[in-house]
Amino acid sequence: MKLPSGTRAVSSATIEASAPGKVVVSGEYAVLAGAPALVAAVSRRVTCRLSARSRDGWHFASTGFDAEQTLAKDDVFHAAPNTLAGIARRFVPAAAAPPHLHVAVDSSPCYLDGRKLGVGSSAATVVAVAAAFAALGGETPKLAALYDVHAEFQGGGSGLDVAAAVAGGVVCFQERRIALVRLPPGLHMVFVFAGASSSTRDLVGKFNTWRGGGTPRPLQRLTDAAQDVADCTTNAESFVDSLGEYSRALERMDRSAGIGVFGPAHRRALAVAQRCGAAYKPCGAGGGDVGLCATTSAANAAAFARDAERSGLTVLPMEISPDGLDVRSHEPD
Repeated sequence: MKLPSGTRAVSSATIEASAPGKVVVSGEYAVLAGAPALVAAVSRRVTCRLSARSRDGWHFASTGFDAEQTLAKDDVFHAAPNTLAGIARRFVPAAAAPPHLHVAVDSSPCYLDGRKLGVGSSAATVVAVAAAFAALGGETPKLAALYDVHAEFQGGGSGLDVAAAVAGGVVCFQERRIALVRLPPGLHMVFVFAGASSSTRDLVGKFNTWRGGGTPRPLQRLTDAAQDVADCTTNAESFVDSLGEYSRALERMDRSAGIGVFGPAHRRALAVAQRCGAAYKPCGAGGGDVGLCATTSAANAAAFARDAERSGLTVLPMEISPDGLDVRSHEPD
């Protein structure tokens, strides 16, 4: 991450930080039992811009997740942790904060027609806001602090989406440790939106209740399958085969736990993928949100995209992004 120089003087420069959303390629739910997850940053980013204001305190404006709030500087440093101000106060000392500031957060690329896509917008928001305010104080945010602040902001989570937002590309995430990996050449992926936003907190809550702190057999099979996917990143055919096995293990666990990972739209997409000779799985908590199709055949990928659209799914123009957190300053013209 490159920090801009001279970012303490927000009166003479605008600070802009952006972070990518993510898709979970493999390892959702299994990661909560210690298994590795492959997580890809995607080309839908959240941006936080800090700019000078001459009066009226701090004004927070958010698009995508629409919100607006004006606070006196002193009130910012007592804000609740699940607010934008609550993120900000954790990463800038009061002495480095100006009395008046405009804070513009844009997460609209992570939404479609007002519906949250489920590509990690909350983690990308935390990372972008935290990095902008850390830069205001001349610092770089620590990854461990970002994990903790995001857990407070969202109400829990493994942190895998934070890792992707910071690092970019594809990471192997396991118990808050990350390693950059490359997906195999010859792999074709298509992302679809299942048409409805889902609550990660609710779905993970069902998982935790079912699990009861233990490792039921369907979860053990899922963790084994997640490890297999993480071990198959050098060969596209092996990777797709392992991802298909992982999807089947995820479906079996979903039936046992009654979570609802494979909602109706995901089941429809799975049927389309099977007809096209491809693997398919929901990404992340599931229910609605995003799913991915993986295949070694460009023709099969195109057939899946065509038939998925015909079945009422939305194919998302989205790619894996090599770029993680970016922070820069802009001098006034």
